[in-house]
Amino acid sequence: MTEEIAGLVPLLFALVLLPAMSIPVVRWAAEDALGRNGSAGIRTRHTKASDEAWAAGHAAALPVVRRMWPVAAVGLSIALVVQVLGGGYTGTAVAAVALVCEVVVLLRSAGAANRAARAVTASS
Repeated sequence: MTEEIAGLVPLLFALVLLPAMSIPVVRWAAEDALGRNGSAGIRTRHTKASDEAWAAGHAAALPVVRRMWPVAAVGLSIALVVQVLGGGYTGTAVAAVALVCEVVVLLRSAGAANRAARAVTASS
C-alpha cells in the first residue's frame, strides 16, 4: 500500500464512522431512548437542564445532523475519483475537507439543539 493510500484510508473510514455514530445517538436522545446523561448526546448547559429540554434539543438537531450522510457520500465519492485520476495526496485533501464539513454540520446541529432546549427552559 502506498503512503498516499495509507493516509487516505483512515480519513475515508472517519468520514463514514462519524455520521454512523452521531446520527443514531441524536435519534435515540430525540426519541427518549437515550436519557439525559454526561457521556453521550449533545451536552450543553441548556440541553442538560431538563429531560424535556434534552429531548427537544435532540429533536431539533436530528434533521441537521442527518445531513452528514450526503456530505459523507459526496466527500467519499469525490475523494476516490480524485485519488484515482490525480494521484498523490489529492484524495486525502478532499477527504479532509469533507471531514471538516461534517464537523461543521455537527456544530450546526449542536446550535439547533441548544436553541430548542433554551426555548423549552425559557417557557418553563
